[in-house]
Amino acid sequence: MIEIKNDRGKMSLRETLFWDIDLAKINANSSRILIVERILTRGNMTEFKQLIRFYPLDELKQIVVSIGYIDGRSLNFIAEYLNIPKQDFLCFRKKLSNPVHCNF
Repeated sequence: MIEIKNDRGKMSLRETLFWDIDLAKINANSSRILIVERILTRGNMTEFKQLIRFYPLDELKQIVVSIGYIDGRSLNFIAEYLNIPKQDFLCFRKKLSNPVHCNF
């Protein structure tokens, strides 16, 4: 387990969420986009609940709309949970701008 601390408390996350990152370099402020993205796409409900308590709601909203990729299921969940239209998410706008080829 890796512990991340800030002035609001601490989170205990699985190291497997950050398999490709040097764990010593993870910081609650400078790595916040990475932390939120990994918890949303690969985390479990316990880690999500910690995330909600760890970052202020307004800050969390700013972070999630700026993430470049969130899978469809996670995007639907977080958009509903935070009451943010999907059109406000960068990952949603990116997906719309990439045409999909038809499979015959």
